[in-house]
Amino acid sequence: MNVLGVELEYDFFDADQLEIYERENKKVAEDIGDMEQYEGKSTADAIRIQCRIVDNFFDAVFGEGTAKKLFHGKANILEHMDAFGTVAQGAGNARAEFEAIEDKYTPNRAERRQEEKDARQFQKQKSRNYYHNAAGRNGKGHSH
Repeated sequence: MNVLGVELEYDFFDADQLEIYERENKKVAEDIGDMEQYEGKSTADAIRIQCRIVDNFFDAVFGEGTAKKLFHGKANILEHMDAFGTVAQGAGNARAEFEAIEDKYTPNRAERRQEEKDARQFQKQKSRNYYHNAAGRNGKGHSH
């Protein structure tokens, strides 16, 4: 995957690598959302904090020194978010590909979904008929 002109290798289909990505992605969300660290800080300092969080993500996921290769020591929030977004998009694409493969190799999955849908429709129809007939019977009982 090409991130800011740097080619990074990552296998989102490898359980061990995916586990690291998921853990670190969650950590970024938690760390950036921790409002206490921004208290009393300037906007520039808040940006530095967020960039450092993203730097830590890249070093943890892709290996030590990756952030330096990507960002050259700069704290440019736009570049950091763009790079982070590229990786998130790569993970999303891998997820979609995995689901497509799963559907391909579990053909009865689509059949099961259709059967469940048909069963719900049947239940719904049966329920409508019951209420319709019950209302009809009640109506006859009152016409004496």
